[in-house]
Amino acid sequence: IYENSHLNTLGPEPLSSDFNLKYFKTNIKNKKQSIKDCLMDQKFVSGLGNIYANEVLFQSKINPLKKSKNLTNKQIFNILKNTKLILKKAVDKGGSSIKDFNDTEGNKGKFQDFFRVYGRDNKACSKIKCNGVVKKIRISNRSTFYCNICQK
Repeated sequence: IYENSHLNTLGPEPLSSDFNLKYFKTNIKNKKQSIKDCLMDQKFVSGLGNIYANEVLFQSKINPLKKSKNLTNKQIFNILKNTKLILKKAVDKGGSSIKDFNDTEGNKGKFQDFFRVYGRDNKACSKIKCNGVVKKIRISNRSTFYCNICQK
């Protein structure tokens, strides 16, 4: 429990052991919102930004508009696994520099060189043997990118 009450409303950090299958299932069972909105909700999981939510859902083959409460155990497991994998890779690459992000030493991040879906609207899907095209939509006023074939 934090002195700052705002911090007490934050969900677990995505790389923590508290962000797990039991937590996820318990906290989405009645949610009517999309999985993209759920992942962007800091009260559900703290620190998972828009870029990473797009990449996680792409890697998990889940449409960002899918209702959270309708996810299967396998889909939830894939989201958890891919969240951790993608964030670890992003940290290893120094984060993402889209506009003006620099680390404490002034270096730009390199993870944007590994985006599979974010910012790739109207381009071919990056998955081998997929004939899909990346589409851009807005969900809760945030740019959302997904493959029209892979992400069902």
